[in-house]
Amino acid sequence: MKIQEAIMKLVGGRSLTEAESFEVLGEVLDGEATTAQTGGFLTALRINGLTADELTGAAKAVRKRIQGITGPPSVIALDREEIHLDQETILGTSGREGVTRIFNISTAAAFVAAGAGVPVAKFGLRSASAYCGSEQVLLNLGILLDLTPSQLERCLREVGVGFLFSSAIQNGLGKLLSIREEMGIRTLLNFLGPLANPAGARIQVLGVYQPDQTTLIAEALARLGAERALIVHGQDTLDEISITGTTQISELQNGRIKNYRIEPEDLGIRRVEVKELEGGDAKQNARIIEAVLAGESGPRRDVVLANAGAGLYAAGKAKNLKGGLDLAREAINSGKALKKLTQLRDWFLEESVYLRNLTFQSG
Repeated sequence: MKIQEAIMKLVGGRSLTEAESFEVLGEVLDGEATTAQTGGFLTALRINGLTADELTGAAKAVRKRIQGITGPPSVIALDREEIHLDQETILGTSGREGVTRIFNISTAAAFVAAGAGVPVAKFGLRSASAYCGSEQVLLNLGILLDLTPSQLERCLREVGVGFLFSSAIQNGLGKLLSIREEMGIRTLLNFLGPLANPAGARIQVLGVYQPDQTTLIAEALARLGAERALIVHGQDTLDEISITGTTQISELQNGRIKNYRIEPEDLGIRRVEVKELEGGDAKQNARIIEAVLAGESGPRRDVVLANAGAGLYAAGKAKNLKGGLDLAREAINSGKALKKLTQLRDWFLEESVYLRNLTFQSG
C-alpha cells in the first residue's frame, strides 16, 4: 500500500492492517514519502484513533531498520512515551510557566533496579529539542551516549545498566525526530522509540501520557513478542507510577492483559502534592538523582522506589508491586544503587583510556 492510499483509507474512517501500517511507515522511514504526505498520514491516524494493528506494524518497520544489540537474557526495558511540544504532554519537562517540572524519575529508577540485580536498558530517540531533557541529565551524570553497538553490549553485560541513545543505534531514524518535532502534536511517532527496543528486552515497563492508551500499548507489546510488561499512567506524573494519586496499569503476562489501578497507599507510600516532585534543569536533576541514590529520604525517593519496584516486579524478582518496592529500597539502603552509577562512570573512564591506548598503538 502506498501512503496516498493509506491516507484515503484513514480519511474514510477505516483502519489499516498491520501489514499496511508496516509498509507505509517503511515508506516514511526510507524517505519515499513527502513531508506533506507524512503529516497527512500521521494526522489521519490520530483523528481515527490508533489501533494495535497499526501500532504493531509501525513498530516492526522501525525494528527492521534500527541497529539492534544483544542484551543479557534477563535485561528489562524501562522506557516512556516520547515527549514533545503538544500541550497534552507538556507536564514533565517543558518548564512552561505554571507547570511543574518533574525530575527524571525513570533514569533514577534504572540505577535502583540495576542495583537490585536486574540488567536495565533505557532507550529513547535523541532530540535536538530542549523539551527532551534526559540526554542532558545523563551527560551531567558523567554518562557518555555515543557508543558503538559492541560497546553498548559490553556495557550492559559488564555493568548491568545502559542508556541506548547512541547515534550508531539510531541510524536512519533522524527523519522521525524531525517530523515529530515539526508537527508538535502527539502522533504514532511518539510511541515508536520505546517500542523499538533495540536491546531485545522481553520484559518492559513503559509509561504513557493517557490512561486509555495503556491497554493499546500492552496489546501491541504482546504482538511484538514481549513476555511480560507493565504499561503505566499516573496522575500528575503521567508516564510514571504516581505517588500523588491514582495510577492506571495494564499488565501483560503469558499473553493476557489485566487492567487495574493502584493508589500510593497500596505501596505503603505517603500521598504527596506534585510540587514535592519538582526538579529543575539538567544539572539540578542530575544532582537530585545522585542524592536519591545516595539515600536522601522524601517524596523523590519514594516515587523512584515505586517505579524501580515496578521493574523488579515485572522481572519476576518480587511477587507484587509492594515487594518490588521493598527490594528497591534495599538497593538504595545497601549502597548498591549508587554503586551502579559509580560503576558506569568508571566503565566509561576505563573504556576511554583503552581506546586512547589502542589508537596510540595503532598509530
